[in-house]
Amino acid sequence: MAVELLAPAGSWEAMEGAIGAGADAVYAGGRLFGARAYAENFSEDELCRAIDYAHLRKCRFYLTVNTLLKNREIQEQLDPYLLPLYEQGLDAVIVQDLGVFAHIRRRFPDLPIHASTQMAVTGAHGAKVLEAAGAARVVTARELTFGELKKIREETSLEIEAFVHGALCYSYSGRCLFSSMLGGRSGNRGRCAQPCRLPYQAGGKSGRLLSPKDICTLELLPKILEAGVYSLKIEGRMKQPDYVAGVVSVYRRYLDDLDKGIRPDPGQLERDKKFLRDLFSRGGFCRGYFQGKPGPSMIAFQDEKKISAHPVKIRKRKEKIKGYLMLSSASRAILEISSGDCAVTVTGDTPQRAQKRPTTRERILEQMCKTGDTAFDFEDLRLEMEEGLFIPASQLNDLRRKGIQDLEQALLQRYKRPDPGTLGLIEAEQGCPRAGIIRSGKREMSLEASCETLGQWKVLEGMEGLKELFLGIPLFEEICRREGGGYLRERSRDWSLALPHITRHRDLDRILRVCDRALSYGCKGFLVRDLESFGLLAERGWAGRCRLDASMYTYNDEAVDFWRVQGVAADMVPLELNEKEIAHRDNSMSSVMVYGYIPLMISAQCVQKNTGRCDRQKKCLTLKDRYKKSFPVQCYCESCYNVIYNSLPYGLPGHKEILQGMGLDWAFLSFTVEDAARTESVAQAFIRAYVQGERIEEEFSFTKGHMKRGVG
Repeated sequence: MAVELLAPAGSWEAMEGAIGAGADAVYAGGRLFGARAYAENFSEDELCRAIDYAHLRKCRFYLTVNTLLKNREIQEQLDPYLLPLYEQGLDAVIVQDLGVFAHIRRRFPDLPIHASTQMAVTGAHGAKVLEAAGAARVVTARELTFGELKKIREETSLEIEAFVHGALCYSYSGRCLFSSMLGGRSGNRGRCAQPCRLPYQAGGKSGRLLSPKDICTLELLPKILEAGVYSLKIEGRMKQPDYVAGVVSVYRRYLDDLDKGIRPDPGQLERDKKFLRDLFSRGGFCRGYFQGKPGPSMIAFQDEKKISAHPVKIRKRKEKIKGYLMLSSASRAILEISSGDCAVTVTGDTPQRAQKRPTTRERILEQMCKTGDTAFDFEDLRLEMEEGLFIPASQLNDLRRKGIQDLEQALLQRYKRPDPGTLGLIEAEQGCPRAGIIRSGKREMSLEASCETLGQWKVLEGMEGLKELFLGIPLFEEICRREGGGYLRERSRDWSLALPHITRHRDLDRILRVCDRALSYGCKGFLVRDLESFGLLAERGWAGRCRLDASMYTYNDEAVDFWRVQGVAADMVPLELNEKEIAHRDNSMSSVMVYGYIPLMISAQCVQKNTGRCDRQKKCLTLKDRYKKSFPVQCYCESCYNVIYNSLPYGLPGHKEILQGMGLDWAFLSFTVEDAARTESVAQAFIRAYVQGERIEEEFSFTKGHMKRGVG
């Protein structure tokens, strides 16, 4: 299978530049549901024309629908938005929201779906969940290594798409709430304000501590292809057309050379990298995570962003066509035009005998080859003509124009699709209630808590009023070392295991061993926080023991239903929904977080390592912004990732009646960086509010997050 070079098209000019420079496919967003809401983007009419423009040049066109959607948006906007593009021949949609994924699979069953990098797919187990659901391709997390990519390729039939050039996010894509919580501009809704690019202080060091350099992988391309990557993706829908054209042209040349067995010499490689740095640079380039070496060399600590003042020439791509023109005074002019196996025949006026000066063959061929701004150039035009004819240039132009127009229509017709109608939209098809349920009336709510330290657990484990405790894996292992596994089994309190925020291949064996051991000690179930860990447990038959964390983003009822089909026991309300949106969501098997430090970023980078030295000792650091706000940073050394938490804890001590009225079953307390004293006082306050029904004064400083404001 030939490799695909995939380029960004943030505007019409960028699309022309990408295709002209040799892209095999482009990806673009419309005015709705794209993760780059501030790009120029395309109107609906422009999208239809852009799809045709790409197809006439043998290029594929993918649409980004890679944000999280609310119930109303799926019910009222998604189908009308996609239908004309589907009929036009859209090649695929790039999707983050699993509710959107499921809806498109039913409504447009033959439209390929690419699982966005916003899904944070980190391994083969998560990829297999998506493959079973009908994905055609997975856009892997940027943090994956060659080995992890190869594993996905070996264990699934999915196409793999990976970023090879452009900006990197500090956080795993789709796992960042920094912009959302601090400024109300959600990256999950395409409106990221990029707080990661601002200066911070930590570990005695200051600068752009969360700002990665751009990735450039020219020298890694052979290994990337060997790992099984099919589509090489260039980031840059916010970049200028000359940047897009310049980057595509370089990668096109390297891929073509590799196909011919040609490797670049070191001097040429350095010249090409300098050319790319001159186009755009953020403190130089890095090679990304392919070689598994995150660290300070990947971070642009100083603000050294450079944008080229030297424009790149935008070339228009033309496809080669063949033609046969027959001219005779005895019949109408006949023109046959073909592109590949597609051919059309058109006729024009009957040529007349020349009374004075006949039209020469050279003049006829010259006029017919003036294809102008069309998608075509003649590579071969055969002319059979009677001598002594006079043919006005206008007649030749009309004949050529009609032939090319008919060829365009014939070529584009191959991509067109009819409206699939209501195929697959029967509500009972998957055995789940459909979207739009409004729950009312009070329901009994149970109070649960998760904890990560021994001090927190010692406070919570004997506390009346908490129905269930969720223990982080390191805490579970520490309890087993100190007390013995039988201690947990002998306790009457229900307890479950909280899995890591992000799961990589190196973690899988350990997680399975711990889960097996936990079940033997009375573990009730698992709090799942990413797709990979769910896929791992589901393959063991444990889907019914899984409860989803808020990071699994059940924004809408379609997403709730997707997970019910997977067999999960419950989900947690996403932290970006407001009261009204939660009330219009199916909450019958849902919990809601009512206290905790919200994870703003989950990162393969380590603040401790990047500002000092990594000693692999689990620590909680402090990150300070320019306003001196302090953000706790927890190092999860067992799985080698950081979590940056919000500066203030989230808390809803006075919301019990409101949440009960929404039909929620569980209220959830998340303890992460608190000491034992703080854990005890907060837990007791929420027990009084949610279990004993007291109206309490707020004893602490809390943020209510998006409960009132929501995100746009």
